[in-house]
Amino acid sequence: MSSKRDVLLSTAIGASMGRSWYSREEAPTRIPSSVWALSFVSLLTNASSVVITALTPLFITGILGGTSIDVGHIRGFTEALSYIVKLFSGVLSDYIGKRKILVLIGYACAALTKPLFATANGILMYATAQTLERVANGMRDTPRDALIADYAPKGRKGVCFGLRQSMACAGSAIGAFLCYQVMQATGSDIRLTYFLAIIPIIIAVVVLYVGVEEPKNLSRLKDHRKKGFPIRREELAMLGSRYWMFISVVLVFMLVRFSESFLVLKAQTQGMEAKYASLILLVMYVFNTPAARIVGKLSDYTDRRVFLLFGFSILLISCVTLALSDSIFMTLVGVALYGIHHGATQGTFYAMVADYSPQKLKGTAFGVFNLVCAVGMLISNATVGYLWHLYSPTIAFFAPSVIVLLAIIGVVFVKPPLDHAEEE
Repeated sequence: MSSKRDVLLSTAIGASMGRSWYSREEAPTRIPSSVWALSFVSLLTNASSVVITALTPLFITGILGGTSIDVGHIRGFTEALSYIVKLFSGVLSDYIGKRKILVLIGYACAALTKPLFATANGILMYATAQTLERVANGMRDTPRDALIADYAPKGRKGVCFGLRQSMACAGSAIGAFLCYQVMQATGSDIRLTYFLAIIPIIIAVVVLYVGVEEPKNLSRLKDHRKKGFPIRREELAMLGSRYWMFISVVLVFMLVRFSESFLVLKAQTQGMEAKYASLILLVMYVFNTPAARIVGKLSDYTDRRVFLLFGFSILLISCVTLALSDSIFMTLVGVALYGIHHGATQGTFYAMVADYSPQKLKGTAFGVFNLVCAVGMLISNATVGYLWHLYSPTIAFFAPSVIVLLAIIGVVFVKPPLDHAEEE
């Protein structure tokens, strides 16, 4: 009786919220092994990548003689480029009916770029290394997310994307802690730390190759291939007005999604030593990881827009806290809030993209999402960098809070997704 009552209750709640729901009896309880493997790959990769994120501002300003503007330009441009590549890698994965090979190439290329950071002797060379690393990131991420959407059982997208996001955050936390230990043991030798960062990503490539399979039903996407440029107006129209309204809100929000490197710079202005840089990001990911896992599970049972409102509101509080911070402790509070916001929103974004898109256009939908993120983050990082250099960190963190309010209002106008029937 209790089980039957749960089924009726979940169905009634789903109908009242205007979206599709599954019952506990209908939903598979096990997450597919390929999703677990992709999540573990994300853990290993982020353990490597967080070293670059944590040490970039210190390396640029302390060793290469750059400024906060250089940090903003390099991080903003390369992140934007990464998201642009994500657009085409996603569309390409739909176009050729293959995803794993693109993911594998992307991770392998990312491994090859790591030594370039350690050998950089100028801003231009460092920017080149960062550009190549972000291009590799863009090549793999959208096909990977589309793979998770392909494998996620019906009604379990939130928990699958939440798992991947939380494992990625856990990897970042582990990497940040190990980065601190290496910096401590080597007398803050940033170049050696960069060299050691290649180890986890090499392991990730092996896990990906052995543990992830191409979905059996993906070959049917080949039937949709056409001659000419793979991004077509009629296919973008097929994504629907609800998807595009959601994407509009994503764009507004990404105008304030600044790089975590600015969190490290904030602590540095308050006297933090270089060897402690990665611990700033450790705090962020310690709060990010459980937020991503919890929200991922809950978002399969209720309206995902609720979690966007929650995450956006937490970012607003984080920006204000960082702007007013006059001590390391208050900065850490702001960093923790930034981590919670990231955990609550990122996996939710991915799950909503999967919700709003038909099966044959998953890669395209994720690609468009990433392109919009690129535009927003390019503007955001450049703006924060300029405001930081020309005025102060206080102004740089206060400015985004105004735009967050617009994003919060925009969520109200986002309609729930339609239920895309499974294709034959």
